Amino acid sequence: MGLLARLLSEDTAKSVVAVACESLNELVQDVGPAALLPRLKQIVEATVALASNQAPCQTLLGADEEDGDEDGDHDNVLMDNVADLCGGLCKVAGGSIGADAADALFRAFSRFAQPGRPASDRAMALGCFAELCVELPPPLAAERHFATLQPLFSAACRDPSPAVTRNAAFGLGALCKAAPVPARAVVAEALQALYPLVAKADGAPEERRSADRAAADNALAAMCRICAGDVASAPCDQVLGLVLPQLPLLEDAGENATVVELLVALAATGHASLQTHTDAVRRALAQCLQQEKIDEKLARDQAMALLQQLGGAPA
Repeated sequence: MGLLARLLSEDTAKSVVAVACESLNELVQDVGPAALLPRLKQIVEATVALASNQAPCQTLLGADEEDGDEDGDHDNVLMDNVADLCGGLCKVAGGSIGADAADALFRAFSRFAQPGRPASDRAMALGCFAELCVELPPPLAAERHFATLQPLFSAACRDPSPAVTRNAAFGLGALCKAAPVPARAVVAEALQALYPLVAKADGAPEERRSADRAAADNALAAMCRICAGDVASAPCDQVLGLVLPQLPLLEDAGENATVVELLVALAATGHASLQTHTDAVRRALAQCLQQEKIDEKLARDQAMALLQQLGGAPA
């Protein structure tokens, strides 16, 4: 780990640093926090420097000059790997990363989210922010940066690029779920930002259908996350009416587990919306199970149990 960390902060070849980021991300997932924490500060500082375009491989005259026209490709691969490493560090370190380091990561990647950046940069930044909201404790991420991230994610849902809107939808749902108290005031606005992605996918031309459908799946899952974060006050009845007929989600089938999570939460509280939509819930769960579209075993088991509880036949 020490060697990989030094490559991040010292090597002058972008291609080498990109591979080092990828390898380090895989390594920290394997070894866990005990091995990561002693070097966490060093790795975070190197990650921030890379995201800020201040690492030796980005600033030294002649770095990677032998690559000529391929240097732009190296930049894209490098920054994608840096963003992945950022999410991986936060997943393993959690709250141990600290507020200062978390703030530094948000600041470093914020330049990529600016409207003038290429769609690939904006999608990367939004995805990184979303992962930080998922992996870090709310006081370090979702709650601390809610006032900045909520309008950013909402506005990005209107972007012409489906890669951007997909990550924006995921981020908006993750943000509101992790910070339900500040989200309460903007639930209607968030749902209004997400709904057009669903409608857009229904009429998408053939060449965009898959990409727009994936963005719509993330939007539907984001609506479920928003409701799951605050089932008492969120418009769960309206959301179920929109989400259930769309199941199973096909372009991003992993998000079917997100829908199941909401349904289980509603059942646990005896929420009236579940009674209103009992027949539709039974049909949706049965279809998801029969078509094997729920990947996670826990969610699959919960779906089967809820289906039986609602009087449906076991899949």
